[in-house]
Amino acid sequence: MATLTEGLPLSLEDRFEGALKTARSTFQTGRTRALQWSIAQLNALKSMLDEHERAFCSALYPDLGKSHFEARYIELDNVRNSCDFFIKNLKKLVKPKSAEVPWYMKRSTRAKVVAEPLGVCAKSMCLILKQLLPEYLDTQAVQVLEATRQECAVLLRYKFDKIFWTDSPRIGRIIMEAAAKHLTPVTLELGGKSPAIIDSTADISTAARRLAATKWLLNCGQTCIAPDYILVHSDVTSSFLEALKEALASFVSPLLLQNPNNDVEPEPDAQVMPRIFNQESLDRLQTLLDEVKDSIVFRLGETDKENLVMAPTILLDPPVESKIMQEEIFGPILQVLQVHSMEEALNFFSLQSIPFGGVGESGMGSYHGRYGFDTFSHLKGVVTTEASRDDPIGYPPYTAKNKAILRACLRNRNMLDVILIKLGLKTF
Repeated sequence: MATLTEGLPLSLEDRFEGALKTARSTFQTGRTRALQWSIAQLNALKSMLDEHERAFCSALYPDLGKSHFEARYIELDNVRNSCDFFIKNLKKLVKPKSAEVPWYMKRSTRAKVVAEPLGVCAKSMCLILKQLLPEYLDTQAVQVLEATRQECAVLLRYKFDKIFWTDSPRIGRIIMEAAAKHLTPVTLELGGKSPAIIDSTADISTAARRLAATKWLLNCGQTCIAPDYILVHSDVTSSFLEALKEALASFVSPLLLQNPNNDVEPEPDAQVMPRIFNQESLDRLQTLLDEVKDSIVFRLGETDKENLVMAPTILLDPPVESKIMQEEIFGPILQVLQVHSMEEALNFFSLQSIPFGGVGESGMGSYHGRYGFDTFSHLKGVVTTEASRDDPIGYPPYTAKNKAILRACLRNRNMLDVILIKLGLKTF
């Protein structure tokens, strides 16, 4: 970490410290705990999306080549839906939930779980949000800082109450290392291999269409849940490959033909082929592909390096030890691996070198809806005991009978056992 921060101006730390101090002071006032404050921020976010929808769509085009329809449908509407969910459900989510207590405590004790906000959180975001959020949200509570990779390393020196980060496993390790110094909880969305299984009984045509659409149409494979490789039963491999090629050609071929110049934004309703995020990403994908070029069974079109458009590609049985099988692809390359049984497919997932699911190399934690609320909350247990019902049996000096009663309670014996002990008819 130290090598990332050498030679940076001292004023940078002053800027970070000022922003963190303002955010923490605002949190400590309790203003952000008010339900109406949260509802107001959510409504402001919706207003920002509505009033600047075209600007968001235009910003997504040079980055990913997203059509305006896809930008609205996949990106903006999902944020609107999240805002609507919390506007509707936040009052219920913040309401304390009653919790069970042992039977022997029910006479005098009540327990509940209270969701409290964690405090000052760090999250990555894009430039357009940096420009717009201060116009709509409480600027004392929401501090937006523009920072380079070096500057983020400085920011991570400071103590946060939560870090939420979306990136690669390599960056995830850096985030965790920094968070560990302050024992800061983290939520990391790091992607992963996201496999699929096609067995011999599958509806081949439907499976191929679904996989082709989710792999190549949504950000050109640049989503954390894009299918990364497919385990296909050997009995249906040939038919599946043909169906996959057909679906790919019907979905993507027209988009390749319509893809405009990188510098010219398309008409709002035009569908275009999404592009790779940047030159570094395209070079990485090409390097992965070059290693397994003998496994290529289908490629639609040619890669356009100038406009960062990569030809959708299908691989068949690439070597498991190849680099493309060891890391998330995050691009328009789909691998098909043949298996001879469901048992073989499931055993494949047990290989330690291949990440699977939402843990480990894929990250940790969860969000969206109720899970997002829990991610940024501390679920605190609160126990209330009536002073008038303080039982002296729990205090020393302990008699033999009291010891037996306490042990019976703590071992979850029933009330009858306690009564019998009191009467001297049973021991414990």
